Amino acid sequence: MRRFFLDRFILAFCLVLAASVAPSYAQKSFVREDLNSSGIRLEEQLKKAGASLAASRPAQQLRQEGLALVTRDSRRALVLLGASIAGEPKSTASWLGFARASLETDSQNSSERYRLREQATTAAYMAYLTAASRPEEAAALAQLGRAYASGESWRPALDSYRASLERADSPAVRERYQELREKYGFRISENTAYKVDSDSASPRVCFQFTEALARGKIDFAPYVVVAGAANAAVTAEDRQLCIDGLKHGERYSMVVRQGLPSAVGEALLKTADFEIYVRDRSAQVRFTGRNYVLPRVGQEGIPVVSVNAAKINVAIARIGDRSLLPTVRSDNFLNQLGASQAKKIAEETGFRVWSGTLDVKSEQNRDVTTAFPVIDAVGKLEAGVYVMTAWPDGLKTVASDSPDDEDYSDRSTQWFVVSDLGLTALSTREGVHVFLRSLATAKPMGGVDLRLIAKNNEVLASLKTDSTGHVKFDPGLSRGQGGLEPGMVVASDATGDYGFLDLQQAAFDLTDRGVKGRAAPGPLDVLVFAERGVYRSGESVHLTALLRDAKGTAVSGLPLTLVAQRPDGVEYKRVRVEDQGLGGRAYSLPLLAGAARGTWRVLVYGDVKSKPIGETSFLVEDYVPERLDVELKAKETSLRAGQPAEIDLSANFLYGAPGAGLEVSGEVTVKVSDETSVPGLK
Repeated sequence: MRRFFLDRFILAFCLVLAASVAPSYAQKSFVREDLNSSGIRLEEQLKKAGASLAASRPAQQLRQEGLALVTRDSRRALVLLGASIAGEPKSTASWLGFARASLETDSQNSSERYRLREQATTAAYMAYLTAASRPEEAAALAQLGRAYASGESWRPALDSYRASLERADSPAVRERYQELREKYGFRISENTAYKVDSDSASPRVCFQFTEALARGKIDFAPYVVVAGAANAAVTAEDRQLCIDGLKHGERYSMVVRQGLPSAVGEALLKTADFEIYVRDRSAQVRFTGRNYVLPRVGQEGIPVVSVNAAKINVAIARIGDRSLLPTVRSDNFLNQLGASQAKKIAEETGFRVWSGTLDVKSEQNRDVTTAFPVIDAVGKLEAGVYVMTAWPDGLKTVASDSPDDEDYSDRSTQWFVVSDLGLTALSTREGVHVFLRSLATAKPMGGVDLRLIAKNNEVLASLKTDSTGHVKFDPGLSRGQGGLEPGMVVASDATGDYGFLDLQQAAFDLTDRGVKGRAAPGPLDVLVFAERGVYRSGESVHLTALLRDAKGTAVSGLPLTLVAQRPDGVEYKRVRVEDQGLGGRAYSLPLLAGAARGTWRVLVYGDVKSKPIGETSFLVEDYVPERLDVELKAKETSLRAGQPAEIDLSANFLYGAPGAGLEVSGEVTVKVSDETSVPGLK
């Protein structure tokens, strides 16, 4: 019955529009880019298919005959209305009737059903684009919503119906919109209403929604009530609403209130109540990081972090020196291993050197850090890299070679080398420079054997470090290709200490620390700078330029050209400045009263047809510099109850005069101190 009234509403508009034609496309607020391109293609198809019929009869006659046949013979109606569109492509009534006839046509197979539905959607959107009034737009958008709903595209259908109601209210459309909104609109997800993250140190509950939540500065706290959590924090993340500040082992009653806003213009229709239990954390074990070089001196063990575990299973395997390079090149190196991967390393790639359990102090739901004594457990550490895996006692272990019994669960993994050898390498045109220092004292280490290993595991060279801890491998070795390309440096001393450095890893990049420095200069180099970094419009920028050659020697007698550019890149001033002695020169750049705000650049040229040999930048902003220096000092560091606080204030103008006769105002903040700020008073 609802669909019957909706169809009658759309059909009535088709008949009313049959005698009128929209003059041209107008700028529309409801835009669907995909339907724009589909509409162009459909219009061209209809013009080709209906050209002969459109030439034989007027478009108005074809339209009237087609609209009369929509419910009786929809296939014939499509032919007539398509020919009408070919004759008058801007006819809203023809497009609207064509869309309705497409939905009325009984499809013979799934492929045709899909084509007719897409055709109806595109035609309804074209009717909206050609509509000349808000009631016409409302009818077209209502038809578009019906077309989307027929394909179960609920979000576009809801958007179309809502847009139709915004242009003209219709009881039939509103009833259909409300029906779809209750079933398919913005709501809490039915499959997974909420997720509880109980395994983190700070548990949280996240409610899942069918649409993204409203964005911007919106306080969602009023829409959530949590019984049993006084300090719960509410945050929105895309399609979920999360509540933090919960405790393990507690039950909470939570209410998500109606009216909660979404990003699709709909609010939550109904209030939802939930009873949620936050279970205790599952037994977990992890290591603290991916650092794998442990100090030989002062090493107290590898820290293992456990949760709700009284015992931890530990296994340690060693990968020998000859298998070191392939291991470092593999995807497993420094990553977490599965139980089967750890077994393969212990039995094939390397061998197991220790396995057992570690007793730990368990505190309910809290992280407990325990140091595993590597030296005590393993004894003498041989050359190679070690892999330590750990998991809570009670989990399944790999105990069988049968594929059915394989355990593919992850093991917490720590790769490590216990060493006092700190290696640094630098590749240059002169060869590979390697520097060796003690990790304990940072002093150079001489007389230590260094081996340069190729990618194919071949030893390219073996040298000893000098008294400064330095070794230089020949340039020819660094230019090796393919398998002979240098891949690793291995160090070992007479005491059995062992370390290595991967030469194929990305070089240590300091560019994000702002220490990349200036680009290497060419034959001429100009150091140009202003006396400060920020100016106001109307001031003068005092520039200094020093011209030097590649060796840093002053170049005299060569004029320079200074080009000042505004923030938009437009040239502001160009001036030729002669040498004023020893390659130096000074120039004052006046700024106009209305100078553009932003970053200005000054480029220096020796030859204006070549690239600049120096540049600097400065800011032009509206600013008021500080004029006062204020210091506060309390006479007493702590006060007794009832004792007034005496605070001395001294104010001086930055140009030297005291700040006398000035008004003073301030605020006092009282907060709870920690144990260390007031000795003896917890």
